[in-house]
Amino acid sequence: RRLVAEVMRRSPSRCRAWISAGDRHGPPVEAQQTLEWFQLSPALFRDLDQFGTHSPMILYDHPALGVWDAGSTAPGCSLLVPFQDPENVGAVIRCAVAFNVQRIILLGESANPFHPKAIRASAGTVFSARLFEGPSLALLPDDLPVVALATEGRPISGFPFPESFCLLAGMEGPGLSSRWQPTAVAIPMADGVESLNAAVATGIALYEWRRTRI
Repeated sequence: RRLVAEVMRRSPSRCRAWISAGDRHGPPVEAQQTLEWFQLSPALFRDLDQFGTHSPMILYDHPALGVWDAGSTAPGCSLLVPFQDPENVGAVIRCAVAFNVQRIILLGESANPFHPKAIRASAGTVFSARLFEGPSLALLPDDLPVVALATEGRPISGFPFPESFCLLAGMEGPGLSSRWQPTAVAIPMADGVESLNAAVATGIALYEWRRTRI
């Protein structure tokens, strides 16, 4: 319910329709002239209500992603997202927005950032993030200034982040390709812990980068 209200407040022109179960819970009075109202049967509404909120939903026309130019250099951190779990995609977008990352590049392997689970995990930040469409991992240029995250790598504490770089964590399961291991940094963990969640590890690395810039 909070996300629906926030989307209507931030981007009313992109809200196309109000979706409810039957004639209960119609659109807000101030939005009735601009929104269609889809009144669904209770059974069909339950099928769409993936999280069981029992609250009306919004049909939202999300903007097209910009196309990332891997050959251009821009100051700061460009976040490369290869995650296939939409919840990880949403969580890492939330972290990136929190740490003022200006370029979030969804690689070919990434889940859709507007998947319902990604939107929920992002707490709505997906609607304000600067998202770009990028190539698959295999097509990333060899000369790309990548700072990669891996369990084997130099300690991230005290690492001199470049003025312009791309941050890359490994995919869930397969981890980081050997191609990027030489540039990898590692987050210290207790013995017996194999790895961190991909989005959590990225969030820690982004915090460390921002901390060195303050």
